[in-house]
Amino acid sequence: MLSPKIQTLLDALPKNPDATGARHAFKRVALSLMSEPEQAIAVVDAIGRLETRHNHDERLVLLLSSALDEARMARENGKTVGASFIDQLEDGIQALKAQDALTDPGRLFLASCWVRAGLPAPDALAGEFSVPDDMAEELDLTDAPDLEPLIDKLLAEISGDQMDSISALHSGFVELMATFPAPVRQAVVRHVVSRPKTVLGELGCALLLDGRADIRRGAINGLADRMAANAMTSDLIGRLSVMRSWIADGDTRAGIDALVRNALRQGVDRAISSTAPKVHRGLTSLVDGTGAQSMTIALQDGGTRVVAVVLIKQGFGIKDAYLVPCSSASEQRRLIDMITNEVETRDVPVAYVEEAIAIGLSDSLQTGHPPAAGLVGVVQAMGWSELRPKPASVFDIAALADPEGQVPEMSAQARGRMINASSEWETQFPMISESWFEDSDAFSTTIESAKTPAAMKRDLWQTLDTRRSHWARVVARMAHLLHATGDPNALQFVAVAMALEEGRALKKIPIMEMIFDHSFQVWLHENVLGNASPDTGDHIPFEITSGPAPEGMKMPAIRPEKAGELGKLLKPAGLTEWWVDGYMMGVCTAPEFVPPGAWVQVLLNIIGPEIDSDKALQRILDLLMLRYNGALANLRTPVGLALIPEEGTLISIWADGYLTAWEGNLEYWPKAKLGKPDKSARKLLEDAASWQADVVSFTKTIPNWLRQRFGTRAKAF
Repeated sequence: MLSPKIQTLLDALPKNPDATGARHAFKRVALSLMSEPEQAIAVVDAIGRLETRHNHDERLVLLLSSALDEARMARENGKTVGASFIDQLEDGIQALKAQDALTDPGRLFLASCWVRAGLPAPDALAGEFSVPDDMAEELDLTDAPDLEPLIDKLLAEISGDQMDSISALHSGFVELMATFPAPVRQAVVRHVVSRPKTVLGELGCALLLDGRADIRRGAINGLADRMAANAMTSDLIGRLSVMRSWIADGDTRAGIDALVRNALRQGVDRAISSTAPKVHRGLTSLVDGTGAQSMTIALQDGGTRVVAVVLIKQGFGIKDAYLVPCSSASEQRRLIDMITNEVETRDVPVAYVEEAIAIGLSDSLQTGHPPAAGLVGVVQAMGWSELRPKPASVFDIAALADPEGQVPEMSAQARGRMINASSEWETQFPMISESWFEDSDAFSTTIESAKTPAAMKRDLWQTLDTRRSHWARVVARMAHLLHATGDPNALQFVAVAMALEEGRALKKIPIMEMIFDHSFQVWLHENVLGNASPDTGDHIPFEITSGPAPEGMKMPAIRPEKAGELGKLLKPAGLTEWWVDGYMMGVCTAPEFVPPGAWVQVLLNIIGPEIDSDKALQRILDLLMLRYNGALANLRTPVGLALIPEEGTLISIWADGYLTAWEGNLEYWPKAKLGKPDKSARKLLEDAASWQADVVSFTKTIPNWLRQRFGTRAKAF
């Protein structure tokens, strides 16, 4: 029986995971689960103790996979919360193993969760197996013919009876192997790969990209056994010849070299026999701020139609690759339409996709992350017999986007104009304004640990400068993409990428100013949202995306405030818009910068208990941010804007809000930074808040004092 809390989580999910909106629902609940590791460990416990492979709620497995996927992305993006979450769950599995509570079905389901999320399965999921001393290196299964029916049955089960699908077979086999101890894994891989079916030879090639050495050794030995049995086709040899350049591990490369040499001695050529398919359409997402990019190709080989999908992520290389079979042309078009509706895409020639993947392969090699095993099938389907890693420095990529070398030949002034034109990118490319920002722990820590606004700004620029190479590469890859589509803006991106790589000051590159500003705004919003109820309504200002589509963060603008809207929402708390305006002015003119997390918490303590609807509370938070930004904008405008109300009653309400900001955030109003003008202003504010306002003195003194207060702080920043 599931606990009531876990059942509540499942009740929030649609029974059909393919239903409209299901992906969003799973994501929302997965993020909620990430915020409660104890609940996630309870989910691990429930799955790990399952007694059968049937009669369980598949949503439980999908939910854990989704939560792990979110955690993996967070970890890859420099957030310790993701790494911590994964570590805690793996500790939970270790505890289950120590209690001897893991069942065989439970171990397989948990392995599936980790593998689906793109994570190596924990060693604790491997079963116990006593290995004789003389077989400690590897078991020998060659004299065990009785295993054949068992292995056939296992392969059929793990592939969902899709034995001819290398994608289904590989994913199921990898999950199964995670439950085997290392010596058994190596022996079973060898035995399976050596069997004569062609698809098992293809499986052996895919397993050469596995992160575990015992799996790779088993695959090499199995392929060698196929060679000895004359079961190696020219197609497999050709595939191995191409794959060799994708692999960093020396032992695996040496094994491939030996296989190819033996094939040549036996007269097996290494040409890939398949011809290039007919490509109906190639398209790609733009490169998001994490360096993620998803590429999709609709292709046809004879009567067979498939959609190939490849996900590249900077710093990791080829993160995912797979083929989606389509039963008809209309199904293929529907799948492409669905992809283009989810993310901004550009149609591109296939040559560009091949180049981008080659660059991703180089990234894989440099960072030590093997490319996704599914790339083998994609390359075969595309008929790419010469796909090799391509030199991938910023200048190498920029040269692909500027093959005639126009930018290096420009004058300094012309290049400067190109660089300055980057100020328009966020309006030309909505994806840039939505995803080009920093939100790693390093960036957040810099903000939260700063002693003064000036120090914070300085330290943030320094932190951003440590990411110069990342952004230079992102910009260069965008240049490459835009060149492939014939977009004339490509040369602007080339100029910026080169400027970043050559060390130009970040403040002299408009797009980096935008990234700086967006990064800070993201921190503000995340900080505000972190104080809201986890069960907020449908409107969430930022939404992380996942799955085959590019990873990143969606940042829709806050809906503009309607006349009287905030006052109506605040009515249950007994507050007015003028009180809020006073509060925001107090926040914005404090001697020291008031972190949003601080001023929002004060307001939530006042407002929160009186607001029953989470959706209403979320909308109030959105409008508070608009009022906060509006107060800052008014203070930055030297003349022409009224900073306080004109009517006496409203002045009193406004003053009470201002004093609440002062008293509620007292640590940001140190006495050492307050002088005589501040004491005089305080007296006027207190009188006004007590309904004894000297309206003439107040309207004459307070606006000027507010601008002086803001000006003093702005100089410090």
